This record gives sequence, structure tokens and C-alpha cells, in this order.
Amino acid sequence: MKWTRAQLLQEEQSTAFDENVEIEDDVFAKNTLINAVKDVHVSGSGYLDDENDRFYVKMHVTGMMYCPDAITNEDVEVPLDTESSETYVFGEPEDDSERAVTDEVIDLIPAVIDDILLEVPLQVTDIAENEYPEGNGWKVYSEAEYQESRKDQDDPRLAKLKQFKNE
Repeated sequence: MKWTRAQLLQEEQSTAFDENVEIEDDVFAKNTLINAVKDVHVSGSGYLDDENDRFYVKMHVTGMMYCPDAITNEDVEVPLDTESSETYVFGEPEDDSERAVTDEVIDLIPAVIDDILLEVPLQVTDIAENEYPEGNGWKVYSEAEYQESRKDQDDPRLAKLKQFKNE
């Protein structure tokens, strides 16, 4: 999924793509919210605006993300389906939404990786609430159970106010 400016000029300035992409797991090594992606498919089209030195891309990315379960830390399959638009600039970008083209070669893979990272959920679990783990003296509570247990407790920051009111 790379094109040179010369290739785009030969193809009448527009191109369509529909490819499966392999992204290595080590790309996500520093991100604790995702372990890997598989079956990544990218489709879309691009248009070269030679007068303004820009290449505009619309793409659709699908696949499967493997994210660690928030409770067990085992991999959970999370479907990926996102669309995005990118602007590539031959020269110096004018704002942060544009990507600079280096060596006259447009590479969509960094944009695909960014799209995947934007879709990663903050937490994911496939364990039902009634199956949360527990052990000797400990238990994992759901958010609803935690809020219910805290409902009748007084906020320690307001305890002095309650004492003042009673006097």
C-alpha cells in the first residue's frame, strides 16, 4: 500500500485499493491495551491533487483486535471496523491533520496503525458479572455492586459537616 507520485500521475491521479494487510505484533508492544491484530483488510480510494501537492485518501479498515481482558488478562477478540480520511502533503504540512510524504512515497500503513489504535477500547471483558473471580478474602465486584455497597456509607469529607449539623 505504497505509491510514488509518478505512479499516481500515470494512473490518472486516482487509485483504488482493496488489500489484506499484515501488521506485526511488535508494533503494539508498548501499548498495554492491545496485543495484536489479525485479518486486517483495508479498502478505499485516493486522489492526487497535483496543483496543491496533496493526496487525499478515504479508507475502510476491518479486522480483529486481540485485547487483554481487564479481569483475567487473557486475549479477548474485539471486532475492528472503522473509516477514516487522510491528507498527505508533498512538502511541509500546514496543520496536524496532514501527513508529510517522505521521499515522494505515500505509505498508508502508519495511517492504518493509527486508525487501529484509535479504536482500541479502554477496557474489555468477556466474563459475565456473576462469574467474576473470587478467592480467600477477596472478590472482584462489578461497578454496580460497588456503587450499591457504597450507597449507605457517608463520605468522610462530609463527616464534620454532619457532626456540625447535629450540634
